Amino acid sequence: MTISDSERLRSQLSRLEDMFPGYKTEIVEGNIMMSPLRPFHNQPIMPLWNDLELRLPAEWAVISDVTVPINAEFEFCPDLAVVPTPARDENRSAYGPDLVEFAAEVVSPSSVRNDYEIKNVQYARAGIPVYL
Repeated sequence: MTISDSERLRSQLSRLEDMFPGYKTEIVEGNIMMSPLRPFHNQPIMPLWNDLELRLPAEWAVISDVTVPINAEFEFCPDLAVVPTPARDENRSAYGPDLVEFAAEVVSPSSVRNDYEIKNVQYARAGIPVYL
């Protein structure tokens, strides 16, 4: 994939995010993937978020609904991530993998391959030490 292909894909992704609120959009293996967000999806996220906030030192913060660009073929939106508090306070829409210490995904029947076979490898290659 060339830089122009990557830029074009990210531009398309951005437009789709605006056109389809309520969908999680990611780039997986050079393809745009969209999945609807449903209330059930949040049930395991909120307790984990609360638990992490209670246990993390003040210099770390929990975030969600942000992009983690891995490379030209992969751009993920983890359900939860842990980043340095100063980075969280910048209120970015994207955080480089060098800032992400922990990423968590809720696995649904339609995301098994992406979450278990692809994301764990890509997060590790990007240097993200913990993936749940």
